[in-house]
Amino acid sequence: MFPLFLVVILCVVGHCTASERYFNALHFGTSNSDYVSFNPDMSAFQESLSVCAWIKRIYGSSYPTVLNYYPGSSSYLEILITANGYYTRVIGDSGLDNYRSRFTTPTGRWFHLCMTWAKSTTTSKLYLDGVLVGTDTTSSRSLYTGGQLWLGRTSSSYSSSSNFVFGGEVFNLNMFSEVLSDTEIKKAAQEGLCSRSLQDLESRVLKWEYILSRSKSGFVVETETGCGAFLDMQQNLTSLLNETTIRLEKELEVVSETLNDTEHSLNSTLEELSGTQVKLGTTEDTLNSTLKELQTTEELLETEIAQHNETAEELETCSDKLFDTRSKLSAARKFENISRWDVLYTEPYYNRVFTDDLYNQLTTSWTMLRKLVGVNITDGVVSHFQKYHVESMCDVLGELSTGWEMLRQFVGVGMTDGLVDHFIEAHDGSECENNTES
Repeated sequence: MFPLFLVVILCVVGHCTASERYFNALHFGTSNSDYVSFNPDMSAFQESLSVCAWIKRIYGSSYPTVLNYYPGSSSYLEILITANGYYTRVIGDSGLDNYRSRFTTPTGRWFHLCMTWAKSTTTSKLYLDGVLVGTDTTSSRSLYTGGQLWLGRTSSSYSSSSNFVFGGEVFNLNMFSEVLSDTEIKKAAQEGLCSRSLQDLESRVLKWEYILSRSKSGFVVETETGCGAFLDMQQNLTSLLNETTIRLEKELEVVSETLNDTEHSLNSTLEELSGTQVKLGTTEDTLNSTLKELQTTEELLETEIAQHNETAEELETCSDKLFDTRSKLSAARKFENISRWDVLYTEPYYNRVFTDDLYNQLTTSWTMLRKLVGVNITDGVVSHFQKYHVESMCDVLGELSTGWEMLRQFVGVGMTDGLVDHFIEAHDGSECENNTES
């Protein structure tokens, strides 16, 4: 309580600045001597007006008068506002008194009141806490000027009864030279006790800070509402918000630049990815083409392998033939030492049963050779016999028919190694090349 009491005392003795006092309320005592009275210039309100204030009822008088404008005996109650709605009048009209039942705010709590009037529409309106609660039709005359304004009680010329003592608190009472809109009034009420939404209106002619500067009678003191600290805090928060906004804007600018750079990088990366994708597509096509070539090459390789295998088989066959040829050549080279019986190793006789037909072939061939006695045996002669008369190897041996008679005994016998070896060892009278006759 001491700090609040100190502030109250300082403001009473005039040590509060105008800006500090603006946030103070007026607290009125409970006697007829506790009031504020002065003579304002009311000419601005002759055609229209609005009165708005925050009010707190504390004392329970019958007609707790907040404001009374008394221009003289012609209209004692030109403007009258009570805290319980018993009297709510403008240019003396009593129609708004009918809405006193709407004043339901409990004692000890702040509520917002506005009253408007316009001569042009002959209409007055009453708002409680931003809500329109009553409308009345007034006379078409102008507001009387030259009167006295009372706060905390009615004019002494009208009544000195304690029934009109206010005994409460009022804050931010202003009079406007125009009819405020529903929206403006609603906003001021909704923003609360410390709202300043109406303070900058040009129509705000009679200002609260001016009223606070008027002389006070009896026990009327200024009290803190907390709005100063609240608005200081609000201003600090606004300043902090502005600073934060500026800082965030700068940071946002940096972030935006970073995002732009990042976006540029991403676009470049996307372009590179697009190019890479095209290259990948080309590479894929190349790979597919290479795969086809590989498949073709594989097929060719398989064909070549097959041909190689065929060639290998042919080579093997050739090898066998070569080996056979070599064997035959080797055997031919041995003819110089061959006996007449070696003919029996040839295919027509060897490992076969010796027959009359085989015997006749041998003797016939040798009989044919008798005609060549005295002829030089050359390649041409041998080729002639191989082409037209060959039936057995005997055609090239030059053996006479002598000895073949011996073979007749073996008709029906199979020619074996042992039997041929016997003829070679036991009956070979001379080499084939020396046997020119039997």
